[in-house]
Amino acid sequence: MKKVLVLMVCRHNICRSPMAEGILRNHLKQAGLHKKVKVNSAGTHGDGEGHRVDERARKVAISQGVDLKKHRSRRINLKDFEKFDRIYAMDQANYVDLQGMCPPEFCHKLKLVMSCADNAMYPEVPDPYYGGLGGFQEVFVLLDNAMSGLINQLLYDLDS
Repeated sequence: MKKVLVLMVCRHNICRSPMAEGILRNHLKQAGLHKKVKVNSAGTHGDGEGHRVDERARKVAISQGVDLKKHRSRRINLKDFEKFDRIYAMDQANYVDLQGMCPPEFCHKLKLVMSCADNAMYPEVPDPYYGGLGGFQEVFVLLDNAMSGLINQLLYDLDS
């Protein structure tokens, strides 16, 4: 059986998308799907390639049992649009950037990550970079909700 490949995308791949990647990786292990689904993350802008995750994101993630210490930022590339089955943008600006980069035959793979969330109060995941630790904690909660919903979708799709 072919693995499902999921890509999480934000602007610089140092805050939201690595958090989403780590949270989803934990949910996949808990659901027993870690051998059927692989997750990665990238940024739409490459001015931070090879960087570690933002320290505030790392602190919030580790406090919730999500380890991001191996993460290094990278920029999305054209091969990613073909390779990944599902590509999730954190916000509308990321989504528009992805649409501008994506070959037309793969645009059906693009979605907003909060579309996965059950009873989402927000359509987007706000960028916490210019705020304090509290913003990162809020982002973690939003992403955890979205990743729970994504797990339910994956369970359904893999059973079909």
